[in-house]
Amino acid sequence: LDLSIVLVTILSVFFDLTVRRIPNWIIVFGLMGGLLLNGSQGLTQLTYSLLGFIVGLGIFIVPFALGWMGAGDVKYFAVVGALLGVGWLPRVLFYSILAAGMIALGYVACGRFNTGSFKDAWITCKLAIISFGRVLPDSITKRTAKGADSVPWGVAIGVGTIVAYYFDPTGRWAGF
Repeated sequence: LDLSIVLVTILSVFFDLTVRRIPNWIIVFGLMGGLLLNGSQGLTQLTYSLLGFIVGLGIFIVPFALGWMGAGDVKYFAVVGALLGVGWLPRVLFYSILAAGMIALGYVACGRFNTGSFKDAWITCKLAIISFGRVLPDSITKRTAKGADSVPWGVAIGVGTIVAYYFDPTGRWAGF
């Protein structure tokens, strides 16, 4: 299991940094590895693995639908759920969000982040709230290519996975 976690994480982070996408063959390898390894430990572990995949997919499906993250990032988080089981997902999510925040702060500090998108997001939110969701601008209904100005969530999820599983396995740092 440790080899699968490390291998899937390293490959996902590498591809997310270099080509800004996570290939499906990594996802399939991680999912099959998680299901087979956890299934060999019994029906309970297999159930936790399947639930981890489903819950992991469900957590990021709305941000994906709104165009805030890529499909590879969503599938990678679901694979982490399949590898570790559903019980690990809150802690991995916690550390992943911290890592994504640090990456975003680094982008802002280096001047790589498009601050105009904050203004557009605020206007979009105001319009959606005022119209009770009946009027949505094009920016929320179509996806745009974000390129290098977006947070590489695959990297953040990889950091969150490694920190949660290897550095804080009991949840003492995270508090849960």
